[in-house]
Amino acid sequence: MVKIVVLRSNMHRFREIVKRFRAVVLFASVVCVAGCANVVAPHGGPKDEDPPEVIRSTPPNYSTHYDGSDVRIFFNEYVRLHNLHQKMLVSPPLKTMPEVRIRGRSIIMSIDEELEENTTYNFFFGDAIQDITEHNPIPNFQFVVSTGDYVDSLSVRGEVINAFDLKPAEGVYVMMYDNIYDSVPYKELPVYISRTDKKGRFEINNMRKNEYMMFALKDLNYNYIYDQPDEKIAFLDSLVVPEYVFPEEEPENDEEITADEQQDAEADMQDDEDDVLKEENDLTDEYRKKETAFYKLRMFKEEDTVQRISAVRYAEPGKLTIEFRIPFDSVYVEEYMNPFDRDHEWKIREFSKNRDSLFIWLNNVDRDSLYLKVWDGDNLIDTVKRSLRVREDRRVRSVEPQLTLTSNHRAGRPFNYFDRFELTTNNPVKTLDTTKIEIFMNDSIPVESVWKSFGKANRRFKFDMELEQETEYKFIIPDSTFTDIFGFANSDTLRASFTTSNYESYGIIMLNVTLPIEEENYILQLLDRQDKILKEKFINNSGEYLFQHLSPGDYRFKVIHDKNNSGIWNTGNYLRGIQPEPVYIIDEKVSVRQNWEHEVIWDITRQP
Repeated sequence: MVKIVVLRSNMHRFREIVKRFRAVVLFASVVCVAGCANVVAPHGGPKDEDPPEVIRSTPPNYSTHYDGSDVRIFFNEYVRLHNLHQKMLVSPPLKTMPEVRIRGRSIIMSIDEELEENTTYNFFFGDAIQDITEHNPIPNFQFVVSTGDYVDSLSVRGEVINAFDLKPAEGVYVMMYDNIYDSVPYKELPVYISRTDKKGRFEINNMRKNEYMMFALKDLNYNYIYDQPDEKIAFLDSLVVPEYVFPEEEPENDEEITADEQQDAEADMQDDEDDVLKEENDLTDEYRKKETAFYKLRMFKEEDTVQRISAVRYAEPGKLTIEFRIPFDSVYVEEYMNPFDRDHEWKIREFSKNRDSLFIWLNNVDRDSLYLKVWDGDNLIDTVKRSLRVREDRRVRSVEPQLTLTSNHRAGRPFNYFDRFELTTNNPVKTLDTTKIEIFMNDSIPVESVWKSFGKANRRFKFDMELEQETEYKFIIPDSTFTDIFGFANSDTLRASFTTSNYESYGIIMLNVTLPIEEENYILQLLDRQDKILKEKFINNSGEYLFQHLSPGDYRFKVIHDKNNSGIWNTGNYLRGIQPEPVYIIDEKVSVRQNWEHEVIWDITRQP
């Protein structure tokens, strides 16, 4: 039999000498610190970029019949343990983590509990083992032993992404259970465990053949149990059977070999062909023929369905704020101790944008306290007693109440010709005298003052006329134009002058989208660079959709499969077997230019 011998470069020997030299210098520097006032660190020479190498271990890695005795791993240089408690994983998990300590150029791992029979244990160190000079880590180092006759060799691999934005879920646990029932993640430790990397990828090796339930957890208290309401989870709908994963082919050696060496290599490969075929035939046809499964899990946080009042604030006179734990459906408030007359509209309600706060504007309420019952739909949430004495609440502003105005115009910027000029007040308005407002076009042409209010609290007012392109406008809103429900009028004059933009200042995107399933509900969203929703369309068929009046910049699209037709993205529920609603995001950003029309073709059915 002919063997190929490839001589290694002397660079490997040189780097080893450099490492030893640096270790000696480091020791000498520490000794000199005691007697020298000024210590200058040595410099020069190539930077050490090689991680430590394992020389040997007792017992050897991947040994069988392991009895739980101490494991000692020897390296070719001095090492340190960096964030071991955060990076080390043991699969299957132990009740207590092993004690790992450094001794010379080795680490010693002690296990203080009885191990299961006929079980393969994987001690995954991640990149916690580093050299002491440049902190070069050994990437994904693992030590594997078996208490039985053989080491299990099956694996699963995949990735975890956040269900809402499809970004990789880094640092989450992926856990496997062989005791299969619905509440097992709440009650039991997994039999195998791994942690995702920066790309959300994971791999669990040295598994025995069986059916497993796969569950991912953003474990906030590091106990491998799903027991916190804010912990994020992901799960598969079906059971998983691990497979044999063929090792990746070794990269080709860059070093040159002679023709004789090449001929010897070919002869050696020919002689060994029968042995290779015999090893492959030991694997089942199932493993050799089918492609290795790659599992994808979508991580989410379950919706909190327990409604409560989280805070009641009387931060400014006449305005009571009730904050809720979760967004509400339909909130109703009644005074139960001393009800108002039916004809007395004592309150004006206003909801926050996210429907998690209720603002109650008190209209002509002459009382020291309110006793309220708060309902969400047909459910009585709580009863609230709140003092209305301003002096008893330190959070109340010390300034005198007043009515103020703001507009949606930003000084120095052109105003979008397709928008409406708006005014917003800080308090609900009772009366508006539009005859006092002066509006001019191109500095001298008067414009009719036509306004429309919107919003339940009567605090937003829109100039209800279309604006001309490339035209100068001037708005003058004098004092005492608006009067609120408390009798206060605006005391200052608001002036706004601007020039409108034109059609050519914007771009257009024509999106041709192919949906996964026709005749179902989808939410099509246009996002900016910060993933802020700019425009939204509710669609149920593939086709072309126009997005116009877009400022120059980068955009991308997102589609939500609105399965329950709620108009928003809905999360999942593990015990009910509900996955979060599918989300699709276009891979490439669309760069919009002025006065350009951009056509985008997006076939979601071909998106992985």
